[in-house]
Amino acid sequence: MKPGSAGPGMPGIHPVVYDEDGNEIPAGAGKAGNICIRNPWPGMFQTIWGDRNRFVSTYFEKYNKDPKSKRWQDWPYLSGDAAVMAEDGYVRILGRIDDVINVSGHRLGTKEIESAAMTHPDVAEAAVVPVKHDVKGKEPDLYVALKPGRKPSPEIAKAISACIVKEIGAIARPRKVWLVSDMPKTRSGKIMRRVLGAISNGTDVGDVMTLANPEIVEEIQKLVAAAKP
Repeated sequence: MKPGSAGPGMPGIHPVVYDEDGNEIPAGAGKAGNICIRNPWPGMFQTIWGDRNRFVSTYFEKYNKDPKSKRWQDWPYLSGDAAVMAEDGYVRILGRIDDVINVSGHRLGTKEIESAAMTHPDVAEAAVVPVKHDVKGKEPDLYVALKPGRKPSPEIAKAISACIVKEIGAIARPRKVWLVSDMPKTRSGKIMRRVLGAISNGTDVGDVMTLANPEIVEEIQKLVAAAKP
């Protein structure tokens, strides 16, 4: 097992990561994309009851280049998750690709912001959550866990924010870059963005005792509370 990751694919399952334009992102490239399964597999569901067209448009249409094709190779299955594939084939699931934040009328994908943050060499994990804003509607908060041996500093936080501005633009600049020792995760290694969003917005985080590391929630809450004026 590789902590924080799923995979590689079981026999018969061939995962592939594509960018928005349908180009394959090579394993080990360090870039996030949309994870798909290249081929049908035993046990995959066959349709959506009463809505065959929705089944095709939701799960297969995005990366199909020939709608008339009968070849399964031309119909990769879109899981709806963003992911990064390591050089050894292990896959880290980042979250749903339809997660967006509306900032002053601009729709920003959380995946894109997280992927931009990952371009900084010190970043191990990144998670973006929306925070309410009276004028903008929402703005992004960015939580970052650094690679082992890297020490948090205001300089690193500024550099990570600059990476996002460079990759996406100033509209995507995070309200705050929080450098944390770890992310709240499920036992399967998925980052609980719901918990981080509750902390940023000052709302109830709910039951966190089922997390793999519930103690990290209080640590992050203290970090955020200490920064408030």
